Amino acid sequence: MQKSERQAYIRQLIQDEVIERQSDFVTALEALDVPVTQATISRDIKDMQLVKVPMPNGHYRYSMPPEKQLAPLDKLRRTIAASFRHGDKMDQFVHLVMNPGTAPAVGNLIDQLEDQRIFATIAGDAAILIVCRSAEAAASVLDMFNAMVG
Repeated sequence: MQKSERQAYIRQLIQDEVIERQSDFVTALEALDVPVTQATISRDIKDMQLVKVPMPNGHYRYSMPPEKQLAPLDKLRRTIAASFRHGDKMDQFVHLVMNPGTAPAVGNLIDQLEDQRIFATIAGDAAILIVCRSAEAAASVLDMFNAMVG
């Protein structure tokens, strides 16, 4: 299983259940037939920047950090509006030109969408190459970005 898929499960778990310990993640994921180790969960917690928040009973539970609680698409819209210069497509490829320094964050947000039209993203400093699953998907993805900036 890919890291992005496992982390999507983790995001869903902390929305649906009270997860107090790393071992709770391991148990819940194994119940979903997602084999993991405590070390993997520890790395995912760090990578996802999960935080522990207090509950009324005095215990603490894992949660997404406040800024990550926005849906990835909403964060992407906000970020694109401030950093997108232009985009183009060729066959199943979409090329986005961004303001310098913004492409890595936008590429990460695109990955978080887990959009089935997108096979992979490659982000440089000011440009992103999106490899789509088809030419039609590339046209649709480019239309999505153009619509975000109006």
